[in-house]
Amino acid sequence: MLCIHEERTVGNDNTVRYKRLALQIPPDRYRHHYVKAKIRVHEYPDGTLAVFHGPRRLARYKADGQPIETTTRKAA
Repeated sequence: MLCIHEERTVGNDNTVRYKRLALQIPPDRYRHHYVKAKIRVHEYPDGTLAVFHGPRRLARYKADGQPIETTTRKAA
């Protein structure tokens, strides 16, 4: 098994609840918020989590729900 997928609806505070954790979804260049959007939470074997809207990964989290900062690289 690669990961567990579960569908959730984003709350009015732009968070999604998963296993007693409140995962804050950061704004991105596509949308300022995801309130009431259907998203997928992926739980990986190492305990980390990722939140997806369609094919886009919105954020990554440690097992305790703390966000994992991703660095963006600029094209040369």
